[in-house]
Amino acid sequence: MKPPLNEPLQIIYYGAPGTGKSFTIDDKTDDENSVRTTFHPDSDYASFVGAYKPTMENVPINSIYGESVQFATGKNGHPGTEKKIVYKYVPQAFLKAYVAAWSNLDTPYFLIIEEINRGNCAQIFGDLFQLLDRNNAGSSSYAIHADEDISQFLSSDNKGFAALSDEQKDAIRAFELHKDNGKTQAVGQNILDGKLLLLPPNLYIWATMNTSDQSLFPIDSAFKRRWNWKYMPIEYNPLDKKTQQPIDWKFQIGDNLYSWGQFLGKINPEIYTLTESSDKQMGYFFAKADNATGIISEDVFLNKVLFYLWTDVFKDFDVSSELFKNKKANRSFRFTDFFEDSEALGNFIANLNLDIVEIDINSIEDEEPLDGEASENSQSQRDLSRYSINGEGKNNKRQTVLRSLRKYVEANPSLTATQVIEKWNAVNPQLPYFILSTSEYEARIADLPNQRDRYWSVTTGDGEKVYITNQWNANRIREFMNLVNSSDLGIHIEKVSE
Repeated sequence: MKPPLNEPLQIIYYGAPGTGKSFTIDDKTDDENSVRTTFHPDSDYASFVGAYKPTMENVPINSIYGESVQFATGKNGHPGTEKKIVYKYVPQAFLKAYVAAWSNLDTPYFLIIEEINRGNCAQIFGDLFQLLDRNNAGSSSYAIHADEDISQFLSSDNKGFAALSDEQKDAIRAFELHKDNGKTQAVGQNILDGKLLLLPPNLYIWATMNTSDQSLFPIDSAFKRRWNWKYMPIEYNPLDKKTQQPIDWKFQIGDNLYSWGQFLGKINPEIYTLTESSDKQMGYFFAKADNATGIISEDVFLNKVLFYLWTDVFKDFDVSSELFKNKKANRSFRFTDFFEDSEALGNFIANLNLDIVEIDINSIEDEEPLDGEASENSQSQRDLSRYSINGEGKNNKRQTVLRSLRKYVEANPSLTATQVIEKWNAVNPQLPYFILSTSEYEARIADLPNQRDRYWSVTTGDGEKVYITNQWNANRIREFMNLVNSSDLGIHIEKVSE
């Protein structure tokens, strides 16, 4: 008998956190043919294999009459039993997978161990360590004798082999161990009786290991050599395994969206330079984006990503790189800065010089008027007007400007970024730095990093970006609307409601 799959029988997927180790295993298995467990510092042989434990069970109600014991019989709807605490052998992940695999030798079965190096493997596996030696046929090269508790469980418990059909039992009885030295050993009956333990060729043991946690319980070389190893590299532009389409997650800071892959591409080399190790680097799936939007929220970015960087990665190192410098305080950023200073998070992102991704327009909200720009009419300080573009939609002020520019670019795909800027400067409501080229934008934020959040980008037909201000109050939008409507841009804006 050979393994039913062309896959390694024992493999450890290892790499930085968030590289898709668990996902890879989950993609190849399903709940019906797998048992999953997670190792941790308190894991031991009993919690992995099984042990006697107190458990609740229905037992017959009985009484003693003279020298005899009489059991109650069910009557008037009462079952004649009562729940009591009894000690019973309770199988854990290993025995559950072991019994399931032997019960159907033609079907692959998986024992999945998450975070295998977070537990003491030598202690957890105990004498089962010997079973990890597999022969060319896929079964254990050597059988081991089961202890009395396991033997009794396998032979007499319904969760062991006792409840199997005659056909299933016959398949186990017929099993022969073909050793690599040519010898054959009839072990089937002893396996069925629970006297011997042997991994069948359809039992796969797959595990994951975060290299960032490898110092918890180092795995010795004897244990390592019994496994195949698969390194999971960090992918900055991963593909969806099912659709083969790019996964393009973004993260949000304020109103702006940034590329998650670009952020990792900037931060991971810094982590490596600082720690001289790739173990603490972050994989693409370290933080999860919202399923519907593909966006990692600002809260998740701050309280998971930055929390990890400052409390786990940087805690033992002097973070002196310019990327981590709080220019406002003239020192390196501290994690508390992001909660004490409203501008700190934006300034940190500005240090990384990330491109602003075109934001989902529907998420854009109007801002309060800038200081000194409010109308004399106090009601204009919170202007809730809505505007249509070419007779469609109800957009707030900021949505109106960005959506108008997008519509123009989409309608004129042959225009270069320079040509778009030239046309749109004609509808500038006397705003300095109204619309910028990429080089102009980069020069501006190099001098004023906090200006990065004040622009949105639109990609033109030649693949270049133009950057338009997102600072709009009631007076500015009114002048912009008049200029657009009197231009030859092919766009007409109307105020539709408040």
